[in-house]
Amino acid sequence: MASPISCLSILVIPLLVTSLFYQVSNAVDKAFLESICHKSFDHELCLSTLCSDERTSTADPNGLVLISISINMNLVQTTINHRIPDILKTLTDPPDKTRLKNCQTDFIYVLGKLSRGYVASASKHYQEGITLIYDALLKSAECDSEYRISTNPPKKSPISDVTFKVGRLIDITFVIVDEIVST
Repeated sequence: MASPISCLSILVIPLLVTSLFYQVSNAVDKAFLESICHKSFDHELCLSTLCSDERTSTADPNGLVLISISINMNLVQTTINHRIPDILKTLTDPPDKTRLKNCQTDFIYVLGKLSRGYVASASKHYQEGITLIYDALLKSAECDSEYRISTNPPKKSPISDVTFKVGRLIDITFVIVDEIVST
């Protein structure tokens, strides 16, 4: 039986490939990127993330939304497939293993929501996309919450840096969509 991640990959990869071919004529410029990143929670992360992606130079604002979501999907996918399994190999405490496995399950859910948010946004159904991506944001935060609530003294999740970055990347997506729908 195919894993949920494999099924999502089959659905999403063709969509990610199409995002590479946006028309250059409506491409966002440096001023637009600066404006978006200035409105985000993390200006430097926004600029470095979007400017380092080769698709940005030919993307229009709609394509920029898709790029921001796909960057987040890649981060979540890498966390599910590599980071969490690597950490699990080092853990000896059964409750710690359970908590991290719960985080992995949460991130599989997050990936599904981001994938559906990508599809909705690709169809320019931005409100639906934002709702799905917001659900992803809430679920990713559950990992950190489980560690804070279920440990005494409270401790940080070993992937708290990822949950933080997922939130920041989602914020960038929200800012771009807000810019599109407000113009």
